[in-house]
Amino acid sequence: MREYYIITFKNTHGAINGEKLLKEKGIKVNVMPTPAVITKSCGISIKIDAEYIEMIGELVNQGQLVIKNIYKRSDTGYTQL
Repeated sequence: MREYYIITFKNTHGAINGEKLLKEKGIKVNVMPTPAVITKSCGISIKIDAEYIEMIGELVNQGQLVIKNIYKRSDTGYTQL
């Protein structure tokens, strides 16, 4: 299995804003249902490839992207960062 990351948000509005920002920054995103094993707070999440994780961290630290959590998906399941 190829590793990827899932970004979760506090609400749907945050997820939609996050998707828009990331696309504007040239980051390839896939909107997906939030896996129930992660959280039940917001029904949609954003899936990104590992190549973008550093840029995502910078956007979060700068306050441009407001998220709930980031999870790494691997063969062993989900790991919260």
